[in-house]
Amino acid sequence: MRTFGKAALAAIFASSALLAACDANDGPVEDAGEKVDKAVENITPDQGPMEEMGEDMDNAYDSAEESAEDMKDAAQQ
Repeated sequence: MRTFGKAALAAIFASSALLAACDANDGPVEDAGEKVDKAVENITPDQGPMEEMGEDMDNAYDSAEESAEDMKDAAQQ
């Protein structure tokens, strides 16, 4: 069983080394894809109205939760 575990561990290290080496050679299609990704990131806004509303709701919930905890603490004293 130990031999199998050592062999499996060696195979994992070898495959991870091969995968790491594959990333170094970006071809023209990879470069074009990265350029498209960057262009889309520049076009799309960071936050839309729904994102802002969701954050506002999160903040309101957190504030209400803090107020409830403060009221609970005040009642215990």
